[in-house]
Amino acid sequence: MNHLSGVYTIMPTPFRMDGSLDQESLITLTRFLVSLGVDGLVVLGVLGEVHKLSRSECDAVITAVVDAAAGEVPVFAGCSAGGTDLAAASCLRAAELGASGFLVAPPPVQNDDVLWSYYSRINAAVDLPIILHDYPAATGILMNTQLVVRLHQELEHVRCIKLEEAPPAPKISSLRALAPEMTILGGLGGVYFIEELDRGSDGTMTGFSYPDVLKQIYRMYTGGDKQAARERFYSMCPLLRYEFQPGIGLAVRKEVYRKRGAIQSSYVRHPGAQLDEMLSRELDRVLLYCGITSGG
Repeated sequence: MNHLSGVYTIMPTPFRMDGSLDQESLITLTRFLVSLGVDGLVVLGVLGEVHKLSRSECDAVITAVVDAAAGEVPVFAGCSAGGTDLAAASCLRAAELGASGFLVAPPPVQNDDVLWSYYSRINAAVDLPIILHDYPAATGILMNTQLVVRLHQELEHVRCIKLEEAPPAPKISSLRALAPEMTILGGLGGVYFIEELDRGSDGTMTGFSYPDVLKQIYRMYTGGDKQAARERFYSMCPLLRYEFQPGIGLAVRKEVYRKRGAIQSSYVRHPGAQLDEMLSRELDRVLLYCGITSGG
């Protein structure tokens, strides 16, 4: 657990058409992803609609996924919060429920001293890995390279960064040069996966609905056949692009998982956007172009 590598899937939270939590689909989705060979799972991220879940629902999601994963892969929990004590408490609760570590975004304060204190206090409270979630487009906070390196070198549990500051490639190179032992995972929907690997990333942590393809690309690349990895990556770029649309992307990913038989419904909790008939037809055309005719 000190060094992660490979493909980690950010899981959506499945709901029934009435908006209630779909525990059965949580189990089938977990088993489906494990069967695809992913290296780990992440729940309660932005993709998991955590901001629309009650505390009891968050607990239910962690418990269901940890139980369904059955120790075959680690399960990380999103534990970000605007308050330091709340974030630490969320981490401790996730650990009680069986999470293997925590994905923690910075608080909404653009000040390096505050950010250092935030992560330092969480680090002191926990005994499991902390993954820094570096996603300025979502958090509004920039974590400069020097701060990230300091957090990694001086805080025992900060072993990994999920790097989503666009463009990701230059920052990956900088971090790799200054902290060669730090785990660096990409994200951003997987749309820069090849460039991230070229710059020295250890893999990716993203919500792309075909993590098995990302795993295939990763194995090709790390096995030495980089050209085959590039060709496979580029063959999936139409779907990578279509899924990563702001606003509707989550509904697209849920619909793909529904088509793949992993969840019952692609419903996104209100006020999230739903697929309409035209968007559904567009998705079908993209899947067909990528050589996917039935969602499999």
